[in-house]
Amino acid sequence: MTPLEHPSECIQCGTCVSVCPVEKVGGHAIVTFLADPSETDFSAWLCTSCWRCHQACPVGVDIYGLMMAWRRRSPAPSGYLESYERLLETGLALPIAQQTLDEIRASWGLERVVLPVPEVARVLLKVHP
Repeated sequence: MTPLEHPSECIQCGTCVSVCPVEKVGGHAIVTFLADPSETDFSAWLCTSCWRCHQACPVGVDIYGLMMAWRRRSPAPSGYLESYERLLETGLALPIAQQTLDEIRASWGLERVVLPVPEVARVLLKVHP
């Protein structure tokens, strides 16, 4: 397998990092890739596929395409596929009980939100042709 290389057209301006939602919450998907694109780790799996980096890049580096190429190099981290399947099934990436959600939201001073039952989530998330 040919190693991925740092994109030669990248001017390291940091614009992609400044618009990345993962980078904003402390993940390092883009930074890790640009630091050493020959390595693969779980960081590529943090990418939310929002394309903000791609749209913001002033020189047109296909960062999203590079991240997806990086993902194809290694298996998904433990729990990733289960979370994805749970999201499609229930609308929730992480399992959480209604009582736990109520307690967390109350501690933050937020109103109660009722979790959708799996049947409703399935209907809402169903892709229609």
